[in-house]
Amino acid sequence: MFVIGFAMNGIRKIEVRQILNSHVQFTNEFTIHLEDGRKGSGSSPSGETISIYESVDRTGCVEPSSIVDEINTCRGPLSQSEFDRLLESKTKSWGRNNCYALSLALYNALEGNKIQSSQAPTKSFNFPRLCLNILNGGKHAYTNPVLSDFHEYLLVPKKASLRKNLEDHALIQLAVWSGLRSKERVSVEGNIVHRFVTKDNRECIEFLLGILTNLNLQDQYDLMIDASGGDLLEDNAYKFKITDHSIKTRDRLLAYWVDLIDQYNVKFLEDPFHEKDFGNWRDLTSQQSNCRIIGDNLYSSNAERLKTGAQEGYTNGLVLKPDQAGTISSTIATVQTARSTNQIIIASHRSISTESTFLSRVICEYGIEYFKIGPLFSDYSSIIRFNELIRLGCTNE
Repeated sequence: MFVIGFAMNGIRKIEVRQILNSHVQFTNEFTIHLEDGRKGSGSSPSGETISIYESVDRTGCVEPSSIVDEINTCRGPLSQSEFDRLLESKTKSWGRNNCYALSLALYNALEGNKIQSSQAPTKSFNFPRLCLNILNGGKHAYTNPVLSDFHEYLLVPKKASLRKNLEDHALIQLAVWSGLRSKERVSVEGNIVHRFVTKDNRECIEFLLGILTNLNLQDQYDLMIDASGGDLLEDNAYKFKITDHSIKTRDRLLAYWVDLIDQYNVKFLEDPFHEKDFGNWRDLTSQQSNCRIIGDNLYSSNAERLKTGAQEGYTNGLVLKPDQAGTISSTIATVQTARSTNQIIIASHRSISTESTFLSRVICEYGIEYFKIGPLFSDYSSIIRFNELIRLGCTNE
């Protein structure tokens, strides 16, 4: 498993340029040149929904040259873990995105040339089960957008077969496009979304499950919901401000989720509550035997928070996002903590993406079972990561 390299002769220089991310925004890319001639580049993705545990990003506030100048004072041999400790101490002043990009750049310099796309894979493993993003709600709904307080409605295949899953996905997408075409359209936060007959999140579920039934796929996929519960909490109550404007106490939202899980056989529920509503997390998880309660913003891929959450019984699993962890070393620590505490891992890239395939390597090295992706046909970054998984030895069937 992940033996992180060592720069025997240290860093010779660091370059920085601005490149475009998937939202056509400029972001910093760092290139680290080692004394022995190796080099690697790294840039950071980012999210639209930010956890309270993610430090405020200072990518546009800190002059990259000042970061480079400070790092250049660190001479001599340098390991990934030593470099990452430096970056973790600078997260608040340099910004999480800059620190993650630098950590990834060193990783790619040390390790990137060891796994080349042209090389034959050294081992084979099964393709992870895809958490297919089908409908988008919330404030950032722009792919198959629907009127909903919840951010994502996903389908998770019960069997991992890339070819079959992709064939099904194409059929599902065509049916979704056809079904949404006739729906009324309204504006939410400047985004045009489709609404159903009533302003009720359940209609989104019924629409999606109806498509599965019409395609005779109802027994082959599980339902997953990403609620992004932290966005719903306001004045100590949960507010469904996008749909029916109802206000739910903490107890009422807990009962709401229990009813929704039972009625629609929801198998994965991500971020049902605010990041600090610990009692509800524990209560919901303890009541469920068939639905896996998943922490995304709750943990923000932090190993210590995950260890505490697992011990307290908050969740059954987590969403792993390396840029949230902040460095390569922290990402690996989070994976190892998940394994030692029996938490399932759903690997995920961010909604505002770059071309990095580091996530594919983590999935490969640790045999991560689930991979949450953006909507295919409109998110080519998923294809980039699929292809890297295949090159690394992932089997398609």
